[in-house]
Amino acid sequence: MKTIAITLVTLFLSLTSSFGQTSKDSLLVFIGEKIEVKYTPEKPSSDTTILGKDTVITVGLKLDNRYRAKYKILQVINGSFRQDTITFTAYDHYGEPAFSKFKTVLLFVSPHKGELYHEKYQYFDLYLTADNKWASPYSRRYTNDYYKDKVTIRPEKILFKEEVSAPISHLSEDQRKTLFPKPYFDIKNGNAIAIYGNYVDDLIKLQKQTN
Repeated sequence: MKTIAITLVTLFLSLTSSFGQTSKDSLLVFIGEKIEVKYTPEKPSSDTTILGKDTVITVGLKLDNRYRAKYKILQVINGSFRQDTITFTAYDHYGEPAFSKFKTVLLFVSPHKGELYHEKYQYFDLYLTADNKWASPYSRRYTNDYYKDKVTIRPEKILFKEEVSAPISHLSEDQRKTLFPKPYFDIKNGNAIAIYGNYVDDLIKLQKQTN
């Protein structure tokens, strides 16, 4: 049984990108299998600003946590990358990146000054379907009213190879309805079982329409 990790913060933050618009040619999109995601703290930096005869020294505070991630590339969807593993930097304001909780994910990575950086909060957890394709359960992006007039992609019924579910006994009734609405999930024995979702091609379109 595959389990969906639940983070209410991700419901909002998954709709935000740290780099904003990225050109199609520079954006690397791939299906990756987790090897390692490791916290790598940064030292505070200081900036000096001269204001007339006074000198103001400001100690730079790092508001985001930095992680180094290493993934096995299962399939490149957009862009070019010749190696079978990739290492990139990810920043997250709330701690360990949400994508690191899953074994296989669709990730969005961009180059910047010779380094690769994860597009902040942009990912989809992936699971194999009965016909050996990759798909993700019904996305919480569909529930965001800000994008309702922009989204043309719709979820479809998907038969996953293994049950994809999340425990919901700790959630309130309103949270259950918001996070795991019917008919997209089937509620059984304290779990929300994914019934609807999207294949990778539509996930790419959904990401563009909600970014």
